[in-house]
Amino acid sequence: MKVNKIPFTYNFKVLMLRIGVTIHKEGEWYVAVDPVTCVASQGKSVDEALKNFQEAFELWFENAEDWEKERALKGEPVATMVLEIKV
Repeated sequence: MKVNKIPFTYNFKVLMLRIGVTIHKEGEWYVAVDPVTCVASQGKSVDEALKNFQEAFELWFENAEDWEKERALKGEPVATMVLEIKV
């Protein structure tokens, strides 16, 4: 799990959030997703996907409803794991 700290302005304050981002590969693209907010982006590399995710998250936060912002502020990541499950 890679955790990015994303700075942004909220009510004239700069906040640093810890965002849990899951990255998976779809074909030739790397997809970065925050499961708390469902913000997602993609790129041709992990770094590009994360850079694009940061921009997408900032745009989402600027336009999010207050209740969505509160959920994002409380949704600090704990762990992301890869499990093999026999079905």
